[in-house]
Amino acid sequence: MKKIIVLIIASMAVLAVYSQEEGSVDSETTKQLTREQRKEQSRLEAEATAKLVDSMVQNKRFVLEAEYLGNQTGDRIVVNYRLNFIIVDSARVTFQYASNTAYGGLNGMGGLTTEGPITKFEVNKVGTKYPSYVIHIIAMTHIGSTDIFFNISRSSNSDATISNNSRGKLVFYGNIVPPEKSRIYKAMSR
Repeated sequence: MKKIIVLIIASMAVLAVYSQEEGSVDSETTKQLTREQRKEQSRLEAEATAKLVDSMVQNKRFVLEAEYLGNQTGDRIVVNYRLNFIIVDSARVTFQYASNTAYGGLNGMGGLTTEGPITKFEVNKVGTKYPSYVIHIIAMTHIGSTDIFFNISRSSNSDATISNNSRGKLVFYGNIVPPEKSRIYKAMSR
């Protein structure tokens, strides 16, 4: 009887050890699978974003929602993307910079909103494996002839430098989105 009890206990111990080993291998395999699945999902999302960026640039329809504004010396400030943006809509361009707290300005929000027709739209694709875009736009806005240079990555990160007849430059840093997905607030246009 003692032999039977000892055999049962020994076999249960062996089964318990074996099941723990299987469980640890199984959980490691699961971790590896989820890691690979996350990488694959990330790769698919990056491809979809790259196709969307390509489509927006080719159709000349996108909105750069700025998270930072900068000047020609490289100084940057954090801004609200709903109030600071550039809209490119095939034949027209609109840009706005504004403040959350300020009143006044030409747009009633402590900044400027202006728009006008695009007279030149030039696109250059840079790179082959992971292309990005350099876009040069000349537009006739309410404040005069305006040059806008965009640098757009395939992940939708973008910066745009705006300059006109005055000496200063304004740089918008952010992401481009389709106009229908944009969440901007346009103030009074000058």
